Amino acid sequence: MSKIFVVADISDSKQVAIKRACELAKTKNQSLHIVYFCYQSLRHIQDDPQNIKQAVIDAVTYNAKKSLKTLVPDDIDYSYEVVWEKRIDHWINDYAKQHPLSMVVKTAHRSETFLYTSTDWQLLRACPAPIFIVSDHKWRKSPNVLAAIDLETKRKSKQTLNHQILTAAKEFAKVNNAELFVCYTLQFSTFLRDLGLQYKDELEIKAGKTLKHKIEKLAAEYDIPVANFFIKAGEPEKVIPSIAARQKAGLVVIGTIGRKGLKAKVLGNTAEKILSLLKSDVLALKPE
Repeated sequence: MSKIFVVADISDSKQVAIKRACELAKTKNQSLHIVYFCYQSLRHIQDDPQNIKQAVIDAVTYNAKKSLKTLVPDDIDYSYEVVWEKRIDHWINDYAKQHPLSMVVKTAHRSETFLYTSTDWQLLRACPAPIFIVSDHKWRKSPNVLAAIDLETKRKSKQTLNHQILTAAKEFAKVNNAELFVCYTLQFSTFLRDLGLQYKDELEIKAGKTLKHKIEKLAAEYDIPVANFFIKAGEPEKVIPSIAARQKAGLVVIGTIGRKGLKAKVLGNTAEKILSLLKSDVLALKPE
């Protein structure tokens, strides 16, 4: 049976990831596996490094056991472990390949430079399990859900991913008695706009007519009002957060096809760019 994997944040006194994971465990009727990652460089330690390492692990284990008794409700089954690991994403990816996980839940750490890539980005690019990024700074306390899909893709993998996103978003909306919204971002060229060859409103009107049948079909299949579908021209990393804020979405469900290496650094990933601006929870899915 699948478990929910939780990355405990030792530096977070609120432990929002564990609390959110407990809510998810109740709705999904699943157990939790909570991992506390601890690592300190012992390069310049004069005393026995192994003794100090064990002392750190013992201290974290003691605090984890104590805090989990109050954080996790009695009706939720859970296990936990303390891991000494610097490259957290590698450890999680290996674990996810060996164990059936419904998702990986962790607190958002939304910062990246060209030379440093956060654990969030690495998991989005390589982890085989869905990634649930918990935000501690939501726009509003709202259960509404926004699903971001690609209505014009002709690739089978992306079409399948659209259905994965809608299925997951529908499930979250249903269990939270929330309203579900769907958005699609049209590619828009500011260069062509400056030349007077392309305008956002014209693109949106044309796409609305072209995609009318497809939207009606998806609306009927997933029981979503047609009025809850939005087509907007622009950059996804700006359009999606804007719609999420306007529709009071507490959760945004997106798809991600992670790039690796220099290509990821130069071209980036739409999901990662969106995550840097969103202040809601994010569930990122990869093609099955």
